[in-house]
Amino acid sequence: MKFLRIAIKDLRTEFRTKGTLNFLFLFAFLSIMLFSATVGDPEPALLWVVFIFAGMLGYSRAFLREVETGTLDALRISPVSPSSILFGKIVYNAAIMLILEVFVIPVFMAVFGIYPKNVLLSVIILTAGNLAFVIVSSSLSVLVIKSRARELLLPVLLFPIVFPVIISTVQAFTMAVSGNLDGIQGPISVILGFSTATLAVGYLTIDYALIE
Repeated sequence: MKFLRIAIKDLRTEFRTKGTLNFLFLFAFLSIMLFSATVGDPEPALLWVVFIFAGMLGYSRAFLREVETGTLDALRISPVSPSSILFGKIVYNAAIMLILEVFVIPVFMAVFGIYPKNVLLSVIILTAGNLAFVIVSSSLSVLVIKSRARELLLPVLLFPIVFPVIISTVQAFTMAVSGNLDGIQGPISVILGFSTATLAVGYLTIDYALIE
């Protein structure tokens, strides 16, 4: 359970500094306000867009902070497997994502007046899509942390890979909000299958990704 220790260490650091959380909260709030002022007929999928852009900017901080503080090299030479480092970062980002959901979902519903007919299923689908996004972004961020243009390189790599999750989450979330659940099993299967496959690929390649 060493990955949990890494996640707890990162969460303690985050709760002490609140750098990433404050940034994500502010960015999500400003995005919602911008959409409310510019979009005449809002769609439920806008909520997913808020999470995509916030996550794209925030989730990479998990590995980037280790590089900035010089602790990534310490983790590499410590008796902790590379997979534990990856899973720890995924758990940390997933916790940040859940905290962000608790803040963003009620604000979005209140601002746009969009109330899902199946609230529980809508939240589950949104969480599953966000978790898939967390897994992909966490796995890819370790590949670009040594690059000078990592802030620009990560979105370029991320969007083409996570595109099936984006489309499937929009479809399933829209169905859950409207209450029309015909065919919802297909998009959900894509989300779960993509998450499992990406997690397996990350586990198999993390040893090589952390090599200089």
